[in-house]
Amino acid sequence: MPTIFDALNIGKSGLYANQMAIDTTGNNVTNANTEGYTKESAVMTTDTPMPTSYGAFGTGVKIAEIQSARNDLIDKSLRSSINDEAYYDKMNSSMDRLQSVFNEMSGVGLKDSMDEFFSSWHALALNPDLETARQQVLDKGQTLTSNINYAYNSLSKLKNDLDNEVGYTVTQINNIAKQIAHLNYEIKKGELGDNEHANTLRDQRGVLLNNLYKLSNVDVMYKAYDANSQPEMTILVGGMPIVSGDSYNELVARKSNGSLYNSVDFVEKNGEMVDITNKIRGGSLGAILNMRDNVIDKYQNELDTMSSSMIQNINKIHASGTGLTAYKQIVGEYSLKSEDAELNSSNATGFDIAVKTGSLNVKITDDNGNNIGTFAVNVNGNDKFSDLRDSFNNILHDYASMNLSNINSGRVQIVAKSGYNISFTYDSSNFLAAAGINTFFSGHSAKDMKINDVVLNDPSKIAAGKTLTPGDSSNAEAIAQVQLKKIMVDNTQSIDEYYNAFLGKIGSEAQGYSNILTSKQSIVKQIKAQQQSIEGVSLDAEAASLIKFQRAYQASAKFISIVNEMTKTLIGMVQ
Repeated sequence: MPTIFDALNIGKSGLYANQMAIDTTGNNVTNANTEGYTKESAVMTTDTPMPTSYGAFGTGVKIAEIQSARNDLIDKSLRSSINDEAYYDKMNSSMDRLQSVFNEMSGVGLKDSMDEFFSSWHALALNPDLETARQQVLDKGQTLTSNINYAYNSLSKLKNDLDNEVGYTVTQINNIAKQIAHLNYEIKKGELGDNEHANTLRDQRGVLLNNLYKLSNVDVMYKAYDANSQPEMTILVGGMPIVSGDSYNELVARKSNGSLYNSVDFVEKNGEMVDITNKIRGGSLGAILNMRDNVIDKYQNELDTMSSSMIQNINKIHASGTGLTAYKQIVGEYSLKSEDAELNSSNATGFDIAVKTGSLNVKITDDNGNNIGTFAVNVNGNDKFSDLRDSFNNILHDYASMNLSNINSGRVQIVAKSGYNISFTYDSSNFLAAAGINTFFSGHSAKDMKINDVVLNDPSKIAAGKTLTPGDSSNAEAIAQVQLKKIMVDNTQSIDEYYNAFLGKIGSEAQGYSNILTSKQSIVKQIKAQQQSIEGVSLDAEAASLIKFQRAYQASAKFISIVNEMTKTLIGMVQ
């Protein structure tokens, strides 16, 4: 049968339990603004009852556990959402930078410089003998090529900046993996007992997991990764275990096999490297790799396509014309791979332009300006360069010769013999443009496009006409019309239309990522609100709990006081 001392123990249990509940509530209040903190509650249960002849007699209350309000399903949903948000946030900010490459040049930009460049050719067509008009063509040409070079190099710089971020992000992932592995060890130690929960450590690990999900696509398993280990938690990045219980593996960012950019490699226990770059698709690192390896390359290639087309089409026209003065000699801008290469194969010759069957007309004048004659050299696309050279030299043997300027450089050279000069009036074979002879541009693409040094140093060599006759402007007007000719995308778009579409693609893609980011941010906000309602601390609710536990504590104390009086009475009766 219960004694009066059992009643004291009942009161004592009430004091102890409610004191712990008050302490837990106080801990909630003080951590209301702590990142990752999950609300706790002291779970009370009746103590083991005492059997009596009258039935089970209650022995008070006890704290079964300090329970965390953590909801794993919501936490998992939130982490998936913040992974998406981080990916699109990085894509959005990177697209803003990419867009600014072209927006920053507003007023003196690529579109304006193209318009001014082609307008300068129109002006030259009106005054082909005017030196200032020729200089204007060169000035506008240099502005255009500088802007194209700037755009390409700026995109390359963006790629390099993103590549640097790969290394920085990999370091962040390694640091987080190391901390989580340590926490796994501490949690394991802290939860050796059946009802022991390392809630604070789990909250800290939850914050680290959130940060890890922001960086990359992550898979978390609460089971062994292989038969030889039994970790409490395994974390996979790119399919490889960077955390296995209380141990971790590192990732490295490295330039291997001569690559310009970092790959992301997983380091095995034996030191071997496994390239997981293509398996990282989420988080900010996934966005960095996508921008670096795909998106920027796409726009650089399109810029190259436009630049190459402009170089080749203008050079074809320019090479078929003549300036105000003839040449004593001229060396091509582009190198020939082999004298034995068939001219109609760009891959074999190394020229950007394939030579086709046609005619190459060379005009010969003497040093007094007298016209000696125009000589047609037939070009067969199936011929080798050596065949064309021999044909050229046979036809013009008294006036000029064609050879390679240097067998190692492979650049074609045409030299007039003493007392004579050469100029070009027609080339339906495209050989001159392919070899870079009498061209306006040099270079191959957006990266190296520039004005040919020959015309840059001597504006009289700008081929505004087809003859040396003053006032001839037929070539200048033909070049001015290139801007509007359908020479892009299988001859369906002009340069203007192509560039406008190019800018439209950038703007549309940037807007798309911005819209998706807004949507992802809204989802994260909603899930966080839901998480807060379940796991977060409500100061109003905690205040109410404090009053409830305070009253219970006071009641337990009053109960003990009453039992104390009963004890005094009982002792007094004995005396």
